[in-house]
Amino acid sequence: MSGKPIQLTFQMSRSKGAGLRAGALRVKEFVREALKTALEGCEMDRETVAKELSRLVGEQVSVHSLNNWVADGKGDRRIPLEFAAALAAITGDKRILQAALERAGFMVLSADEAAIYELGLVTAEKRRSRKREQRVWERIGI
Repeated sequence: MSGKPIQLTFQMSRSKGAGLRAGALRVKEFVREALKTALEGCEMDRETVAKELSRLVGEQVSVHSLNNWVADGKGDRRIPLEFAAALAAITGDKRILQAALERAGFMVLSADEAAIYELGLVTAEKRRSRKREQRVWERIGI
């Protein structure tokens, strides 16, 4: 092998995100607003939310961190993903996760919504199957 360096390239056309416009996933403002809304609608005060968040993620999270995440002037403060998941569980508000994921084309469903979605998939498959069966019967001439 020669000592000549090789440059590897990444073809963006193969990236699943190639169809998204530049900056399309800049969602921190949406996540911050969703967290604000979740905290306002939550029955717990921020101090209690911070304690429960610390318990769930196994790391100390202060109420000051929580306040910084929702402060308009603290745009450089980002919520770690596992904290966002825990905050959604604590507040019962999935909009925190929706704000981060839906712009990329992903849906966030509750367990009940996921069951309804699955039922829809099963129903759609049954309909496709019935149509295939009907075409076969028509070919047979019965």
